[in-house]
Order: sequence, then C-alpha cells, then structure tokens
Amino acid sequence: MFLTERQKRILLAIVRKYMDDGEPVSSGFVTSQLGNDLSSATIRNEMAELSSMGYLQQPHVSAGRVPTVLAYHMYISAFLVEATRHRMFTGPMDLPLRYESLPRLFDGVATAVSDRTKKVSFVLSPPINSVTLRHVSLVPFSETVLMLVFITDRESVEGYKLLAPADTTEQELADINAIFARELRGKSLEEGIHTLRFGNMLPQDFALRYGGVLDAVAQLMEGELRKGESQIFVRGIEQMLSELPDDQVAAFSTLSTFLSREEVVKPYLNSLSDRGEISLFIGEENQREELRSFSLVSVSYSLDSNQRGVLGLVGPIRMNYIRAITVLESFAGYLGRVSGSG
Repeated sequence: MFLTERQKRILLAIVRKYMDDGEPVSSGFVTSQLGNDLSSATIRNEMAELSSMGYLQQPHVSAGRVPTVLAYHMYISAFLVEATRHRMFTGPMDLPLRYESLPRLFDGVATAVSDRTKKVSFVLSPPINSVTLRHVSLVPFSETVLMLVFITDRESVEGYKLLAPADTTEQELADINAIFARELRGKSLEEGIHTLRFGNMLPQDFALRYGGVLDAVAQLMEGELRKGESQIFVRGIEQMLSELPDDQVAAFSTLSTFLSREEVVKPYLNSLSDRGEISLFIGEENQREELRSFSLVSVSYSLDSNQRGVLGLVGPIRMNYIRAITVLESFAGYLGRVSGSG
C-alpha cells in the first residue's frame, strides 16, 4: 500500500510517541512535532486517511490514534536498514570470548539479552549431534568409590561417582585407563557407548570384576548424549512482569506457563529457524494463542558446525523493535564468533 512521504512522517511520529508512553496520540501532538511544515488541518486529514488505510485505529471516538500492526511493520522497514548500518547497539562487548560449556554460553547470552532489553529472552540451542571423547579415566575417590572423569571436544569436563569393586588396586585402574585411552579416545559418544556395551574391551578376568563399572559408564555417557538435544534457556520473566501494566498480568501468566512447557515451546521455536534470519510476529500475527497479547522477535544463529539455533525475545506489542532486532543480531553474531573460538 503506497504511502506519501508526508504520511510516512506523520505515521513515524505517531509510532514513536506511542512506543514511548502507550497513550493514544492526538493530532495536536503531531502538529507540535511537524507543525512548522504542515498545518493542523492537513495533519488531521492525513491521520484520517491513514486510519482508513489500516495504519491507525481509534480506541474510542474522543481518543487519539494508536498504530496497528501494519504501522509497526512500516516503522521497522523504515528504520532497520539505517539502524543496522550504524549499529545502534554494540552488543556483547563485555562478554567473554571463551566459555566453560555450551549450556553456560547459552544461559549467559539469554541473561545478557534480557538485561539489556528488559524483555523475556530465550535461546534455543541447536542439537549437538556429535560430541567426541578426548579423555576417559577412573580415579580412586575413596576405598569404595571411583570417580569417572571424561572430557569432550566441547571442553566439557564431567565427573561421576561409581561404586568400586571390592579390593580395587591402582594397577587395575591403570590397566583399565590404558584400555579406555586405546578404545574410546577420539570416538563419538555414540561410538563410545557401543564399544562399552558390545566391544569386549576388557580381558576376561577384568570383565568379571569390572563389567558392572563399564555398564555404569555407558549409562552415564547415554545421559550426556541426551544433553546434546536442543535445550531452551528462558530469562527475564520476573523482570518483565514487574514492568507490565495490571491489565496485561493475566495474559503474561498464560505466556509464562507456555514458555515453561519445553515439549511445546521447542518445536515451535525450531520452526522459526527455518524462516530466515529475522522473524517478527506482532500481536495477532503470532501462531500461538498464548503469544497474541505480545510480540515475538527472533533471529537465527549458527555455531561453528553450521548447526542453527534461535535467539529471541518476547515483549509488549509497543516495544522498541529496532533496538530488539539490533540487540539480537549482535548477540547472534557473538554466538557464531565465540563458538568458533571456544
């Protein structure tokens, strides 16, 4: 739908004002902003025309105008290229370039995005389909307990306590650790589990004493393998709730319940990664009923293996979309850089 330059100026003034305070915008306010160039009668006529075109609506007869979803999209289109060019927000310059584990990386980014935007943020991790074992060993923890230690190529160090066979000796542990190094190092978790289950990796005399230990090691690795599935990290619920008007608290409670249901949220957010770099759903555009009182903005990101995840936020319909998008794009770039250097 074609807009004249004059209509764009009027509409942008209205959108900015409404995002600032949430109050219907009067023609008098627009005149105070643009009155040097346009008469009050012209502004009133143009606002009426913008209403008929679907860009503005009037809550009731005596009120000013509020922007519609169509107006928000026009605002975003008008400013996004300029905002990206000048990088309105420098983003995560204070975050580290190394990380202890991927879950801590994603949790840190979700927290940082929420802190900067005061909205509910989320990070959906890509599934980590292949994790390689760098080191596996058993070390004595006490007379009756062994500690299993394994390190992966994701720099994840895990330790688990296991019941030791009676009269375990240091030489037996040294022999088993040598077998682990030979049979497991460099294999994926899936391959390591298969080797532990079916590889007959221990001599017969060891197998009788340590078969239960190997089975426990395989079970623990299976637990680590399940951690490689997509995970979701949601932050900022309490922070956003404290800033909402009373008439949105009930809708926000419904939203919070939705975000806590991983079995529903993860497939929905996964579908966003297939839509392109930026996804934007304003109010009723959201496919999920629980989101329709709010807006959702998301961007896709890639790890060093080109696995794609989703980073986004949920906020009020009148939120600052340009800031939201530039913050998210900045952190998406950070995730790509830091995963490559981690």
